[in-house]
Amino acid sequence: RSTLFPYTTLFRSPYRIVAQNAVQMLADYDLVIECSDNFATKFLVSDAAVQTRRPAIFASVYQYEGQLQVYRPDADTACLRCLWPQATRDGLVGNCAEAGVLGPVPGVLGTLEALEALKLILGLPGQLVNELLLIDLLTLEQRKLKTAHRSDCRHDGSVQITAPAADLEVSFGDLRPAVTAGYTLVDVREPREVSETPIAQSPSQHIPLATLLADGTPLDPERKYLLICARGTRSRAAAEHLREHGFRHAYSLRGGLASLGIG
Repeated sequence: RSTLFPYTTLFRSPYRIVAQNAVQMLADYDLVIECSDNFATKFLVSDAAVQTRRPAIFASVYQYEGQLQVYRPDADTACLRCLWPQATRDGLVGNCAEAGVLGPVPGVLGTLEALEALKLILGLPGQLVNELLLIDLLTLEQRKLKTAHRSDCRHDGSVQITAPAADLEVSFGDLRPAVTAGYTLVDVREPREVSETPIAQSPSQHIPLATLLADGTPLDPERKYLLICARGTRSRAAAEHLREHGFRHAYSLRGGLASLGIG
């Protein structure tokens, strides 16, 4: 408890929110404020909020821009999947660590989330209802886009929350054992990154992520691949994409080159 807020009690959960515990975690609360920096968690929270019928506030930031949305457990209110039926894979859009974000931007969006939460709790006017707020912190321009529940998006509490594949990532302390283990190394970073931060154990192939997602034709579905990027996010997205296209032995280096002390 805080002396500044004596009627507020903070509880810290030692568990990461995952598909197996998301519904149980949200069911204990009346309002959810989602503050993660990855798509997988955002859509997981959205699905759990729909299933538990809990209002949820979402914010996302990218460089100098942000967006804000409020989900309400009403028949006509849009959830994240009403706007984006298929969750964007982490790694396909740069996260804060890789694309950069101006420090005050998440601060502004976090404050807006807190404000929307207070509006909901206190019943204040001006709440976001079936709207997506877009704000550009460079120009200070903002827009509101109308949203609506998509008829084929199920809000009846029966939405199924599925866990992502658990065996997509592997860890190595060095890339040489990976080669010895039969992996073909594929670097999915951009050419600039490759030239700025070369790898001593040179990968067999360099295929930027965008190119790999476009066709993936240089790869053999029967071979075993270890996909590599700076921090493991893009390589995981590449591994997920390849698995969906019949590459049963596509893996991502957990933590990317940063886990090896490179970059």
